[in-house]
Amino acid sequence: MASSATSRILALGLALLFAAGLAAAQNVASVVTDAFFNSIKSQDSGCEGKNFYTRSAFLNAANAYPGFAHGGSETQGKREIAAFFANVAHETGRLCYISEINKSNSYCDPNNRQWPCVSGKKYYGRGPLQISWNYNYGPAGKSIGFDGLGNPDKVAQDPTISFKTALWFWMNNVHGVMPQGFGATIRAINGALECNGKNPGAVSSRVNYYKQYCRQLGVDPGSNLTC
Repeated sequence: MASSATSRILALGLALLFAAGLAAAQNVASVVTDAFFNSIKSQDSGCEGKNFYTRSAFLNAANAYPGFAHGGSETQGKREIAAFFANVAHETGRLCYISEINKSNSYCDPNNRQWPCVSGKKYYGRGPLQISWNYNYGPAGKSIGFDGLGNPDKVAQDPTISFKTALWFWMNNVHGVMPQGFGATIRAINGALECNGKNPGAVSSRVNYYKQYCRQLGVDPGSNLTC
């Protein structure tokens, strides 16, 4: 009897988690409409990402991260969506680039023994947030379900995995600082190279995209926009 009751409780818990995840995905989909997603994408016919990055790939990836744009008010949720895509737009030239232009740097940290680099592989920026370094590719791949160290190119070949790597990085490094304002997301993503006056042009680019997307979503951008 106890075992049966435990099974029912576990089944109920799983059902509730599934329902919460489904509701979260539906809420994100209602905000990230076709019109909103297409307004972000560069319409330049020469963009390699034009047909690679799709709304359906993003939503498929978002299904795996029900905490994205959730955990607070509707305003906070919309701000997080605007913040995510603002950083994506800056990193990829409005979803134009799939991989980093300069592919000469391997971005291998040889001192990281937990996620050792694979010979001949390079861990330069790929995907919506241009995930870089072996210590990001390794755990991202393990979490998502692909060989991040042995096959980093998968991020530039599968659009859903590409968005999943971006959301993996976001949820592990950026989501938690959203209450501090948009500037905190810049610091979490590229603070060492851009914040504290190091690259005001890049910061301004990210902030301008954020303000634009907040206007489109009908939400106030809040305070603390720079870093």
